[in-house]
Amino acid sequence: MHRIFVGFFLSGLTVGAALAETAANESNWREALGARILAQWQSLTTEEQEAEVSFPSISPQYDLPDCREEPTIDLMRPLQPGRNGIELRCADPYWVQNLALQLHIYREVAVLQNPIKNGEILQPEHVSLIRYDTGELGKGFYLTLTDVVGSEAKRSLRTGTVISPDMIEAADIISRGQPVTIRLKRPGIRIEMAGTALTDGHLGEHIRVRNDRSQKILSAEVLGADLVQID
Repeated sequence: MHRIFVGFFLSGLTVGAALAETAANESNWREALGARILAQWQSLTTEEQEAEVSFPSISPQYDLPDCREEPTIDLMRPLQPGRNGIELRCADPYWVQNLALQLHIYREVAVLQNPIKNGEILQPEHVSLIRYDTGELGKGFYLTLTDVVGSEAKRSLRTGTVISPDMIEAADIISRGQPVTIRLKRPGIRIEMAGTALTDGHLGEHIRVRNDRSQKILSAEVLGADLVQID
């Protein structure tokens, strides 16, 4: 795979000039085009990221036709990590080239360090952050350990698995039939009463609970292991 790395400090003007000089230096067009793509990606993100552009489907020996001015570049779709399609268009002499490129965005993501069984709760020792090309992670990923620790595995997972949202779910912290404290919160008012959970629930979920005194069925948000709140 032919891969280049171009720093974000390159300006669009400098890059454009390099691409315009393709006829004089055919070996430079990949670097120039890659720099323009990276500059555009930089304009779309608010944080500095390690990025590369590669042309995996193009032979290293391939050169663009001559062009006496800077070719225009049109994206087939909004730029995103992973595979992107572009159209290069030259006015003098006229030609059009459709190319595929790979935008590699490297970030540290949550990865399993131990195998996990279906229904097991992820603990801090189960996961760590490892550098990955996020363009290859089509199912999603997590950037912090706090996003996954305490979650429940929806299926058995192997060591080395990059954790994606479809693999885990929030673990229940309240069980059906469990005694709970029902908190009623209004401006200037806070009342607590004893109740019973009628369904399982995880943090932030709304579940059905019964007021033990009035026997009234209520919907309340899970705030803790034995606390729910009615807004």
